[in-house]
Amino acid sequence: VDEVGVFSMEEVGMKEVANPSEMFLGNNENSAGSVIIATLEGSRPLLVEVQALTVSTQLPVPRRVGNGINNNRLQMLVAIIQKHLRLPLGQFDIFVNVASGLKVFEPAADLGICLAIVSSFKNKPLAGKTVAIGEVGLLGEIRNVIGLDRRIKEAKKLGFMHVLSSKSYSHLTKAASDLF
Repeated sequence: VDEVGVFSMEEVGMKEVANPSEMFLGNNENSAGSVIIATLEGSRPLLVEVQALTVSTQLPVPRRVGNGINNNRLQMLVAIIQKHLRLPLGQFDIFVNVASGLKVFEPAADLGICLAIVSSFKNKPLAGKTVAIGEVGLLGEIRNVIGLDRRIKEAKKLGFMHVLSSKSYSHLTKAASDLF
């Protein structure tokens, strides 16, 4: 049916979770390295928190560790950030985690992952009530994603005022310079 149901186990049995996005959002949305993204599970938009940590490395080859995201995609996004934002990430270990144990493998999470890494590196949080939605191409362009309007509608319903997407920025360099 292309639909996802979310339930919680209560003493009286299973109960439907009316708004699963609230379950997956952390309380650290104004922390450096934390970005809220809008993903689709089936046809249902969910807002989840992506966290990134960048720390200087003692290893000859820095680690790139992703929990809940594809590691190859993480490697590619780090390379895009290094190339287009000219950040010296080659001397840093980078850890990225999707909070609440969710797995997000769609390209619409790219912008949020990139912004979380940059936010951690610069130790500057995004403005409160901000959500990021967009695929990032190899050239650094922010690409449109399927179901963008549904994702934006869900974000606004939950009180997010700032939506970062291909509608607001065409390139990662412009987004990063405006936000950080």
